[in-house]
This record gives sequence, C-alpha cells and structure tokens, in this order.
Amino acid sequence: MDLHRPEIAISAGLRFGLLLGLVVVVLGVLGLSPSAAWIPEVLLLAAFAFFPIAIVGVTGFRVGRLERSLAAGALAGAIAGGIGGCIGGLTYVAFGKPVVNVLVGLIAGLAVGAIVGAAGAWFAVRRVPD
Repeated sequence: MDLHRPEIAISAGLRFGLLLGLVVVVLGVLGLSPSAAWIPEVLLLAAFAFFPIAIVGVTGFRVGRLERSLAAGALAGAIAGGIGGCIGGLTYVAFGKPVVNVLVGLIAGLAVGAIVGAAGAWFAVRRVPD
C-alpha cells in the first residue's frame, strides 16, 4: 500500500479535479440561479450526489489499477475531491453565500474524495478468488 509513484496519483487527481470542478460549477449555477428554477430540485440533488462520487470513484479506480495501491487511489480521490469542493464553495460564494462554504467544501471534498477514491482503488486491486 505504498505510493511508489505519487506523481501518477497527483496528476490524475488534478486532471479529474478540474473535470469535477467544471461539473460542480455547472450544477451549482443550475441549482442557485433563479433562471433555472424550473429544474426539479430532486433531479439536481441526485446529480449533486451522483456525478462527484462517480468522478472521484473512477479517479481512484484508474489510479488504483495503475499503481495497484489503495493509498494511491485515496490520494488521487482526495485531490480531485478537494479541488471540486473548493470550486463548489467558490461557486456558492459567487451567488452571495458565506465564504465559509469554500472551507467546508474543501474539507468535505478531501475527506469524501479520499474515502471514495480508496473504494474505487479497492475495486481495481481486489483479487477475485479462483
């Protein structure tokens, strides 16, 4: 469970984090903008739950498969989740919400990203019994 090549996890975390940031901005604008009030709230909440978890899980899976390591998947997931959470918090601030959302998004993104990234890596490194 060592990080033999942390640059792989860092690189993947940054790439997927930027993708997650883009998705979070789009979802945040759709969820906070009065002009998008016609979109059902349940649909937006489901998208807010599904897309970030899917992106971070795939990040952990891909890095876990490359590195054969749960730690690498957790690191990549934490980086991607932290970037997504920070950008999500900034999106909230852009719509007049408190600045504390940036810190909350960053911490939540790091924590959930590490857990989901490690879970994705677990699926990549687990051995199927013969």
